[in-house]
Amino acid sequence: MRTAAARRRASRKSLVLSVLLVLLGGLLALAAGQMLTARTEVLAVARDVQLGSTITTEDLTVANVTSDPNLSPIPASQLSQIVGMVAQVPLTRGELLTGAQVGPDSGFTAGEMLVALPLKEGQFPARGLSPGRQVLIVATPGSTGSTSGSGTPAAGTDGARDQQIDATVAEVGPLNQATQVTVIDVRVSADDGVRVAELASTGNLALIVLPAGR
Repeated sequence: MRTAAARRRASRKSLVLSVLLVLLGGLLALAAGQMLTARTEVLAVARDVQLGSTITTEDLTVANVTSDPNLSPIPASQLSQIVGMVAQVPLTRGELLTGAQVGPDSGFTAGEMLVALPLKEGQFPARGLSPGRQVLIVATPGSTGSTSGSGTPAAGTDGARDQQIDATVAEVGPLNQATQVTVIDVRVSADDGVRVAELASTGNLALIVLPAGR
């Protein structure tokens, strides 16, 4: 026969167990709530981008969204890896960017040529260049004080404009510590490819960074 003391001990155990169950339920609910409301920084499209365009930093922005296993946006930490890739589909401002929407740059498209420019400090902006950046290639006087030679304008053309060539940075190589030369690959139109290569061989050229969307 159970005594009154034994019944009180059993009652206290039941009370403690009930409290623990309530606390456990609360913790589980809190954890579930945090999972549902956890936010993460991902890449979003800052402006419309046409199919086949090289993606620049200005094309992207960072969005803070709730984590959802059904979505596969690109983490914001991968921004530098995405810049320079090519839009595989038209991108619309405001949408989240996914891996299926971008791909590696194949190098150049029909009607383009890829030209390597061996440049030293002072021939391109100190802030550096990145793939996809629009630049202007201009002939410089060099030690002879002349821009003639490979940069000689064709007869009947505007001399200054003829020596300004639009290009897109395709790749930036590492600095050669021995020669202090950085090789920068640029994409130019097929009509300008040979002229740019000839100009590059003289070393008398410089790159001017153009504003986005020019």
